[in-house]
Amino acid sequence: MSEKPLLHLLVPQQGGVGIYQTFGHRFPPMSLLVLAAHARRKGWDVEIIDLNFEPNPLDKAGQGWPGHRSNYMIPSRRRRSGKPDLACFTVWTPNSPFAYRTADQYRAHGVPVILGGVHASLLPGEAIQHADSVVCGEADSIFAGILDDALAGRLQPLYQGAFQDMDQVPMNHEWVDLYQAWPLTRYAPLNTLQTTRGCRFNCDFCSVIRINGRGSRHSPVERVIEEVKVIKRMGQHINDFAYLFFLDDDMAADLEYTKELCEAIVRSGVKFTWGCQASIGLARDPEMLDLAARAGLRAMFTGFESMSRDALIECNKKNRPGEFGEFIQKIHKRGIAIEGGFIFGFDHDKPDVFQHTAEFVDLIGVDVAHYSILTPYPGTHTFSRMYQDGRILTYDWRKYNLYHVVHQPEQMTPQELHDGLRQVYKWFYAGRRRWPRFQKHLRTRDIRFNLAFAASNYNYDRSYRNITLDEAPPFEADADEVARMALASAAPAQEALNVAYNQAAPNVTFLQRKPATAATTSS
Repeated sequence: MSEKPLLHLLVPQQGGVGIYQTFGHRFPPMSLLVLAAHARRKGWDVEIIDLNFEPNPLDKAGQGWPGHRSNYMIPSRRRRSGKPDLACFTVWTPNSPFAYRTADQYRAHGVPVILGGVHASLLPGEAIQHADSVVCGEADSIFAGILDDALAGRLQPLYQGAFQDMDQVPMNHEWVDLYQAWPLTRYAPLNTLQTTRGCRFNCDFCSVIRINGRGSRHSPVERVIEEVKVIKRMGQHINDFAYLFFLDDDMAADLEYTKELCEAIVRSGVKFTWGCQASIGLARDPEMLDLAARAGLRAMFTGFESMSRDALIECNKKNRPGEFGEFIQKIHKRGIAIEGGFIFGFDHDKPDVFQHTAEFVDLIGVDVAHYSILTPYPGTHTFSRMYQDGRILTYDWRKYNLYHVVHQPEQMTPQELHDGLRQVYKWFYAGRRRWPRFQKHLRTRDIRFNLAFAASNYNYDRSYRNITLDEAPPFEADADEVARMALASAAPAQEALNVAYNQAAPNVTFLQRKPATAATTSS
């Protein structure tokens, strides 16, 4: 009997400090777990390799393709030996240079490579220079055919996915056993589910709606409950205690569905606690907030973005900063902790925005805060606007990680923006401010979550004191490929993927733009 074909699914190295390596945000690679289920249906063996935690299988390629066992895997787990028949990478903008280098290594050893993910979808002409094929968009509907093409030696340069209903996505019982390959502490949280793809909002700086579409596609709530039961049996848990994070981009975007899901959780009798990403508007509905708390909600990540109403209007957000404090009190009253996301570098931001924001965030009672720099990600209208205005300073994708300045700010220098972010982290996470956040909720919050948020405060303090990039060769994107991508960025959200796919052609009329601003920024 012949051996099954072997597929490597790889997460590229991130290349420095980032939210995806931060406690509470260190999620397992959901997209690759789903692809693993599709591949298994086609009779493939699958290995998921996260290069942020494991050595590159090619580091010792001169010794063959060992079924290595590393310190980053549980002792009883050994990888299948032998050269893979195919390697697939999920690519984000900041890890794209690392993905390209590793993909080049695989191809040099005769392994066909497919690149997908947000960055490759929006820059297929760039990605194809390091791959045999590029997948634009969601791969669920086409991955089985791609695997057939790979085995037959007829891979096409470009494939275009399509949006599909969530009930067509493999359920977690098809891949949850892959958790067994990882130490339970590698990902925090390990237990994750996605009930929804897409978002009804149109934030200027966000690529979600370009990749997953406007509007929301939901998984039936009965199906979600079945997946929760799988997590309770086979996921990360201590006795009967299990915590799960829903990866949906905004659980408050469709409150009718969220209400239906919470009612189903309560009705099912399955006991677990959970966290999610949700806009602050969830707190406008006290009954919905009560129901979510009864269903187990204990932690929220909310994108407040700015304390300035003008900055929020600039990025097409409808939040009103004057309501933030009241809403946070309502959330805390239900025993729910909140992490807030805040962005610096909007056109309305001046050099005093850093201290004012940190003091405001501390005053309104945010439990944990993630601060970042406005980043014009490929495919977004922010990129389109700044590209046409000549304000983008570099196309070194390594620096597009939320913590380095890649555009010319309107009312401060790049260095002021760079330094201000680091000063905010030092001020907000000073020990004399961390302790009161923990002490304040000792009597009202589940001690496990109070300790978890205290640990998150400590983690931010230790890891974000001096945010740097890992040493790596510099990278600068090709000007023509950037110009092609700018067309996709300028397109309506629902058309961005189609435009990107079509721009991987040789004859394209580029957008006009002003000369780039002459400025420098710290790396």
